[in-house]
Amino acid sequence: MFLAQANATWLRYLGFDSSSIPEDAEVELSFANLPQSWGVFVLIAVALGLILLTVRTYRRENPSCPMWAKHLISIFRILALLILLLVYLDPSVSYTKSRSQSPVIALARDASDSMNIADAYPDDASAKAASVATGLSTAEIRREKLKRADLVNQVLQQDEQAFLRGLEKKGRLRVLDFSDRVLQIDLAPDPIDPADEGSAGEEIELIQLPPLVPSGSGTDLARAIQEGLSEKLTSAVVLFTDGQHNGASDMEQAASLAKKRGVPLFIVGVGDPTRPRNLSIQQIYADPQVWKSDPFELQAVLRAQGFDGEEVKVELVEIKEDPDSEDSQEIVLDTLELTIPEGGDGQQRLAFTHVPEEPGMRSYTVRIAPVPDESNPDDNQPAAPLRVKVLDDNARILLISGSANWEYRALTRLFMREKMLNLSCWLQSLDQGREQQGNTPISVLPDTKEALFEYDVVIMIDPDPAEFDAAWVSLLSEFVREHSGGFLFMTGPINSGKFIMGDATGKIQEILPVSLGDVAALQADSLGSTYETQWPLGVVASNVDRPIMRFFPDAAESLMQWKKMPGVFWSFPASKPKPASRVLIEHSNPNLTRDQIPRPLLVTGQYGSGRTTYIGFDGTWRWRVKGYDGEFFKRFWIQTTRYLVEGRALAGKRRGVIESDRFRYQVGDRIRLNAQLREPNFDPLDEEEIKGLVTVPGSEPAELTFTKIPNQAGKFEASIPASIPGNHTVSIELPGADSEVAIDADFTVMLPIRETQESWLDKPGLVELAQSTGGKYFDIDQTASLVAAVPSRIRRYETQSEPMPLWDNRSVLIALAVLLTLEWAARKKFKLL
Repeated sequence: MFLAQANATWLRYLGFDSSSIPEDAEVELSFANLPQSWGVFVLIAVALGLILLTVRTYRRENPSCPMWAKHLISIFRILALLILLLVYLDPSVSYTKSRSQSPVIALARDASDSMNIADAYPDDASAKAASVATGLSTAEIRREKLKRADLVNQVLQQDEQAFLRGLEKKGRLRVLDFSDRVLQIDLAPDPIDPADEGSAGEEIELIQLPPLVPSGSGTDLARAIQEGLSEKLTSAVVLFTDGQHNGASDMEQAASLAKKRGVPLFIVGVGDPTRPRNLSIQQIYADPQVWKSDPFELQAVLRAQGFDGEEVKVELVEIKEDPDSEDSQEIVLDTLELTIPEGGDGQQRLAFTHVPEEPGMRSYTVRIAPVPDESNPDDNQPAAPLRVKVLDDNARILLISGSANWEYRALTRLFMREKMLNLSCWLQSLDQGREQQGNTPISVLPDTKEALFEYDVVIMIDPDPAEFDAAWVSLLSEFVREHSGGFLFMTGPINSGKFIMGDATGKIQEILPVSLGDVAALQADSLGSTYETQWPLGVVASNVDRPIMRFFPDAAESLMQWKKMPGVFWSFPASKPKPASRVLIEHSNPNLTRDQIPRPLLVTGQYGSGRTTYIGFDGTWRWRVKGYDGEFFKRFWIQTTRYLVEGRALAGKRRGVIESDRFRYQVGDRIRLNAQLREPNFDPLDEEEIKGLVTVPGSEPAELTFTKIPNQAGKFEASIPASIPGNHTVSIELPGADSEVAIDADFTVMLPIRETQESWLDKPGLVELAQSTGGKYFDIDQTASLVAAVPSRIRRYETQSEPMPLWDNRSVLIALAVLLTLEWAARKKFKLL
């Protein structure tokens, strides 16, 4: 079939309505009845014959008719015949609409913390690749120590984004940043249509791609690949990464999915593949509050890579800051000489013992002396020092016991030997006239504000209610609620039930962090119990890192030790913990569970501005058989006492307290803060929200908001991400009668261990991963080759319309009628047949 190119202009001349034809469509003219092959020549011969016949016939017409008139009439007849011939040929118009479908190219950038590493590039090949990619010399690369993320940013932006624009010619660009999660990055302006190649002199607008800012706590490379494949039209996934996958997703499954979908992975390796020869301090920690002239332990974790049996020196350093300037003084307190074990890799736990002699906030760090050829000396000490508050005053303890039981005897000996504790005992069963025990013996039970409020902590062990009245219990309540006193109540099988149910002493339940329910009924149910079975301690694993429970810096190690401690025979029938209290130990007997809540045995809480502790069993004295010289019994009771004392020692103790759920976090964790705040008259603070500040050394203070906890007067909560390594201080300022009252809390944020343990470029693994999907691995200086390797899978589709007849319109009919009319009129005019 004969096809001719046409356009909407000449179609309009023919009277054809071209509004239904798209502007960018290709228009075609065709003849449905046009003969094929030799038939074309027959048709031409017939047409010429008709023309000759017409001319000849008119020549023989009336001789009186002028020749020009005959020629004119002949033309009218010939044109009419030609129009009829065209109608017979059935001319029609059709159009073809072309469109292109661009594939998606996923560009994934590694945004984990390992991309903040500044490589030393001892490997010449890697140094040269970084040199070519950045335009710096290899000497400058090694001296400047660019972070991996900075290297990626330079590659993506250099030569007017030649790499990005090259990818856009192959498909629509989709940018992802991945770490332990994957985020899609919005691009502005919209990507250039690959089908629109433009003209040579046309200016191309740059893509607004935000720079890569690594902050993720892990690297889930498999999840990034899966997210890159989530778009159905994805034709390739391009990754910039160091290849250290430490996420939970399955790498083999992700690679298999890419291969099955026919989507190749093109991977650009970032970093140095040389395994580092490096020493670093991974963690440093100590109790947040210690006592003046009392030794405390400061521990650190040293990680070695590439060392084998070499000796290193580690120092404990105190940093004293000058309040009048930015200068600080470093004092070496202790030095350890140690040998790295054979094999060269692994972790070692270090322990320093220090005796602080000055009260106040102190800053400590642990650092490794410089070692030759170390890949990264910057991590020889933590990014920020550890802050420890040194308390000054001796804590005054009032110990009240109904009888000289084993618990009382063990605690008396323990507390009297602790030089930071000043113990006064009140043994109710002591014969009259005999002197009470303690560092400061007393002759009467303190029953006035002046006498009772001199103490920091009151400990009651199975007290006899006969010696107490409602006024004394109210005085104790005020001591805890308004004056931040610490209170511990340890139950026993002789007097506790009578004390808690007594008319004069029953209000003690308001202070305790547990709800006791119907004590009489519960005790009646347990009358038949023999208490001959020893039930293991039901330690709550999530709370084993609390100050009271911490036997070792490692929570898992502490939990293992707790499981070895002697269990429980007798316990008091408490029903459940109060809201906002914290259960540390539960009863492991399932028969004692009420409403799916195990019986609480060790619970801490807050009553007003003071801290409280409930121990619902006896027999901690039996813990003395564990450890050297009863170390775990001692540690538990000293830590418990100090926990209660510290509530009174906190700045602004009478107006409130801020607590974090842990003392140490890793970058990426969520920090949860709880605050209990009071008005100047010590009533609960009645506000919907309170503003606070988070301060990290070297960063600008950031504001956070504490919101009120529903149905809990004066209690507020806040949650912030752990994003910056270092010591954090959270503070709230409350207006006081005379001056501002500052309340603060300290905790530490560390870099994720999993991101710092293996940080070199895993080139073999990335090469294997790319090849398994039909893709290819590239060094950082080969991005131009990568663009050429990405397949062009732009698909073009053509849609053809149905033929639309040209002759079936008014213009053809009018033209034919006009020609025939003119011929007839001329014939009449010149008197032709």
